[in-house]
Amino acid sequence: MNDYVTLKILSQKSSLSERTLRKFIRCRELPHYRPDPKGKILIRLSDFYAWIESRRIQVEKDVDAKEMLELLFASAPERQSA
Repeated sequence: MNDYVTLKILSQKSSLSERTLRKFIRCRELPHYRPDPKGKILIRLSDFYAWIESRRIQVEKDVDAKEMLELLFASAPERQSA
């Protein structure tokens, strides 16, 4: 997969704003290409997928959704009925 896309297209595919993508580029976190120094920024999709995967936040595997809901609702204050 050596497809190169513009920030606009990547923004649509990833649901990240162009502004957010530019921020990661400015911070030199997101790999990118600029064939012309004053031209468009291109990003290889395989680079983006690897980068976004590296930012994945791990969760505990032994906690399932049902337990999480029970914990959430158990700690929520009860409402008073009128």
